Amino acid sequence: MAQQRLAKKLLLIGWDAADWQIIQPLLEQGLMPNLQRVINSGVRGDIATIKPILSPMLWNSIATGKRPDKHGILSFMEPDPDHQYVRPSTSTSRKVKAIWNILSQNELSSQVIAWYAGHPAEPIRGCCVSEYFQKTVDDFDKPLPVKPGTFHPPELETELAQCRLYPADIDSGMLVPLVPGAAKINPEKDKSISVVARLLAEVLSVHAAATYLLKNKPWDFAAVYYESIDQFSHSFMPYRPPKLDGISKEDFDLYKNVVNGVYSYHDTMLGRLLDLAGPETVVMIVSDHGFYSDHRRPEYISKEPAGAAVCHRPFGILCMSGPGIRKGERIDGASILDVTPTLLTLFGLPVGQDMDGKVLVQAFEKPPALERINSWEDIPGDAGMHPPEKRQDPLEAQEAINQLVALGYIAPLEEDKQQAVRRTILERQANLAMVYADAGKFAEAISLLETLISELPNRILLRFLLAQCYRQAGRRREAQRMVEGVLVPYPLTPFALLQLVGGTPDC
Repeated sequence: MAQQRLAKKLLLIGWDAADWQIIQPLLEQGLMPNLQRVINSGVRGDIATIKPILSPMLWNSIATGKRPDKHGILSFMEPDPDHQYVRPSTSTSRKVKAIWNILSQNELSSQVIAWYAGHPAEPIRGCCVSEYFQKTVDDFDKPLPVKPGTFHPPELETELAQCRLYPADIDSGMLVPLVPGAAKINPEKDKSISVVARLLAEVLSVHAAATYLLKNKPWDFAAVYYESIDQFSHSFMPYRPPKLDGISKEDFDLYKNVVNGVYSYHDTMLGRLLDLAGPETVVMIVSDHGFYSDHRRPEYISKEPAGAAVCHRPFGILCMSGPGIRKGERIDGASILDVTPTLLTLFGLPVGQDMDGKVLVQAFEKPPALERINSWEDIPGDAGMHPPEKRQDPLEAQEAINQLVALGYIAPLEEDKQQAVRRTILERQANLAMVYADAGKFAEAISLLETLISELPNRILLRFLLAQCYRQAGRRREAQRMVEGVLVPYPLTPFALLQLVGGTPDC
């Protein structure tokens, strides 16, 4: 089935929430030389996200070329198979093949490290390490045990044990680039420094596993996902200059360098990945969205589910370099849905007609031959996907749930398990309605939203989203009636409200 193969090897690097508005000044100061090397030898551009701007949905769209209504990951959380409780979204809930599954069917080896909603690790041709590998807690003395299903093949657990770091392994010297006054901070009094240590331990664990596998295992394709820019930004963007009114000078002076320092850390890690990949490898660096760092930083985070997404800017970063890629050029019009179609083309494989993205032909030195098939889902054979019945004990995921609560992506779970399941189902339906609206499927969105609002009449965001869908469908009177008398909580600005429901373009 393969056509002419344009890339000998491919390395996909995911930097969650990386944003050119932060990166560009760092490039100009010479603080990200490895990324500059990629830019100079390849192409760069903005990459548009899709709505809702929630990482598990977006990274699975990046990996499949399909919107969430097709791939099936619709939220941070999902009910477990018998609807007895809830758990973080899993790889068993993805309904379609990811790029590494397609490559497995074509006898190509992949290394997949820490991909979002990638637990349990998939039995692909190659190696897979789920995002549970690096998860730890702020408590320095209580490292989490490795969860069953974290590794494929299972013997990787022994090989990668030395790669796993804990907050206690992060000394003050490692913290100084992020927090210059770290050595003077008492973690018992200032918990923020413990957050820095935990997040740094997690990202360095991912990087250590990635470098080990790239160096010691055969691969045609590798996908490495780094979540930490997003996590650090949610915790420390309020301290980044210019100082916000609600931030004390003491805290501002302590933590103002954290975000920029994290970007510099990622650039250093990028340098090692580039060295291991070698010049014959095509490298693609992407983010799923950006992150507001200027006057648009929200001073208030809505208590609505996933309200923390108001911090997400709808444009991320895209860089590509390597054999066959244009040099020193900018490309426009890219979407996160275009990543997998472009990767397939580089491997000389056809793009599925049912994929929502396109091939980024403007990135190639020579226009590639574009081949298509109806759907990769129709191609039989072992793709390294889990059987649908594979299960995970939801209690094993409790620390991952706690971290989602701490970041503001989900509310604390109810003690009533059935109530938690019901709320999770409703949130997934609300996200699906936003997916439909973003794709221009307004009739489907309206049908779903009308049902949801009958059950959740006080959900302001849903009412505004339904009003927008009514307007797009030409039902203006219904749109007006939907928002009449709705009182928006004072701190939630109209801009923030519209960002959450996907109604405001960004520039």
